[in-house]
Amino acid sequence: MNKYGKRNLGFGLSVVVGVVVTAMLLVPASDIPGPHIEGLDKVIHFAMFFLLVLPALTFAPSSWVWVVPLAIFHGGMIEIIQPYFGRGMEFGDFVANTLGVCTAIPISRAIHRRWLKPR
Repeated sequence: MNKYGKRNLGFGLSVVVGVVVTAMLLVPASDIPGPHIEGLDKVIHFAMFFLLVLPALTFAPSSWVWVVPLAIFHGGMIEIIQPYFGRGMEFGDFVANTLGVCTAIPISRAIHRRWLKPR
């Protein structure tokens, strides 16, 4: 696969994850099954936004200049519109989203250098 195919694969995976993340974060809180564990939602927000940007940043490392701000903006907008979907707006969730995005930057670079960069 050439570099454009890899780049498109990374962006495509990030778009798919983005659609899933958006849908999951707009499900009304009353429809979410399971026990409520304090702080678990922050871990979930972190993981979702980490996984959102990881494919794009891994397959197209230079895209961080627009992928990272766009993902952080997306995380903020999700928090702003969640109250319209029966969810709460929490600054802590936005922080977890942002930390997930920022954590993906060095990890994606390491993955790219180790396994994807031509030698």
